[in-house]
Amino acid sequence: MPPSSMRAVTCTGPAQLALEERPIPEPGPGEVRVKLRGCGICGSDLSLLSIGYLGSRITPGHEMTAAVDELGEGVSGFAIGDTVAVEPINTCGRCHSCRSGRDAICPDIQFLGVHVDGGFADYVTVPSRRLFLVDARLPIEISALAEPMAVVIHALKRAQFSAGQRVLVLGAGSLGLLTVVAARALGAEDVWITARHAHQAALAEKLGAGRVYREPDATAEKLAVLGREHPIDCAVETVGGQAETLPLAVAALRPGGVVSIVGLFRGKLELDPFPLFQKEVTLAWSNCYEHPHQHTDFENAIQILTEHRGELGDITSHQLGLEEIQRGFELAADKRSGTVKVTVLN
Repeated sequence: MPPSSMRAVTCTGPAQLALEERPIPEPGPGEVRVKLRGCGICGSDLSLLSIGYLGSRITPGHEMTAAVDELGEGVSGFAIGDTVAVEPINTCGRCHSCRSGRDAICPDIQFLGVHVDGGFADYVTVPSRRLFLVDARLPIEISALAEPMAVVIHALKRAQFSAGQRVLVLGAGSLGLLTVVAARALGAEDVWITARHAHQAALAEKLGAGRVYREPDATAEKLAVLGREHPIDCAVETVGGQAETLPLAVAALRPGGVVSIVGLFRGKLELDPFPLFQKEVTLAWSNCYEHPHQHTDFENAIQILTEHRGELGDITSHQLGLEEIQRGFELAADKRSGTVKVTVLN
């Protein structure tokens, strides 16, 4: 039996997090209560924290791995203790987007950790269709990568990636590094990547990137020359913010190439339209993951994590307890310290 209360993180102000005691949630019909084992800190968490999570007291966290703790009415296919990854969204299930498996663009979407309580807690309740079984032997720090890996799988789909292509990845944070792993696992001929910090560049090489370009030396002019010699079929932008990454992607792409944009940009973008026009470049925006009836992005992500577990341990650079949540966010925000991915353990 679980205790009568649990720990949950709340945002008490801009850049301020605290633990508080809350009642343990009860699963409703079709829901499952899970006991959190680990939850990664995402770049979007850092952005939301900087503005105080819009003044709400929602528990953040969406990169979750957990154990099934209690089944709600009507739930089947899971047993108490099963290890699961959580697809952290709730959608209407009725609109055209949901019916076609494109849940992420449902007009009524709610993200766990943003609109409703998420994974920086001891327990959370989740609709059963949002849970995916994971091999219990997979280390917590790797199974907690299922959500960002699903983001990467979807981004490659949006880039119209296929085996044998050459891929350019903009940014060597955890999403960029996972893109290297996924593209190679799915049959890329070669993967290039840009990296700001030395530890990111070293890890990208270790994970199999064929070429690593250190910023700010990665210029549009240099990539254009290299792209003419070794044309890039598709690019995945993972930085966002105020980064000037899209001109780099366009410069390196072959005519007819595709840029998949995962990074969340802030404000307006300045982009010369002529190179896009000249090459007929497609800009494809990529918003998290799809959930079709077969072969969901999460299932594909878990398969890659399982098959490539031996390569992935270094992506999680720091593991901290839930009581160290404030320090975890500070580490995640400071890439100069050698941080790649911070995972909060329960």
